[in-house]
Amino acid sequence: MAKRSLFSILSEQPWWVSLLVAAIVFAVAQFLLPQMALFIALPFAAVAAYVAHKQLRRSSPVNVDERLAALRGMSWENFGGIIEEAYRRQSYTVEGSQSAAFDFTLRKKDRITLVQCRRWKVNQVGVGPLRELYDAVAMHDAFDAVCIGTGAFSDRAREFAAGKRITLLNGSALVELVGTLEKRKWRWLPL
Repeated sequence: MAKRSLFSILSEQPWWVSLLVAAIVFAVAQFLLPQMALFIALPFAAVAAYVAHKQLRRSSPVNVDERLAALRGMSWENFGGIIEEAYRRQSYTVEGSQSAAFDFTLRKKDRITLVQCRRWKVNQVGVGPLRELYDAVAMHDAFDAVCIGTGAFSDRAREFAAGKRITLLNGSALVELVGTLEKRKWRWLPL
């Protein structure tokens, strides 16, 4: 079993756990090394701030469903614009595609990622679109691919993607990707 650092363990807990640890460490250090107490507790407070920021960006399950419904109801121009901007925020160069197999080409540090968006109003994305995307990865010498779905992926689609360089992105992960972009650009969407 791999050893994990205290900071990686704390980053998986609620933010207030790290803040509590920071307070305890500060109290103990104040007793033992009063001049160094603040510096000893500061990393734990920083972890608490980082985790709080991450947790505040996440959406509640109800909010995820509402935001996914809003994404499904968008025109392709708005939806595509949100996806493009989300990846640009992550320092990718984004280019549109004329291919039926994928919608965007992402470039970052000499790596090419193909992105396919399936915002259909169906319940599941099947294996067919993933086969096309997988073939396009080889044809375009891409490093990997992302298939974005506003619905679920079928079991066969998940089995097909397993072990391949295809990331399936939907649900709360999709809402996290787009973050607050749609709130700023398209005010009619639910918060």
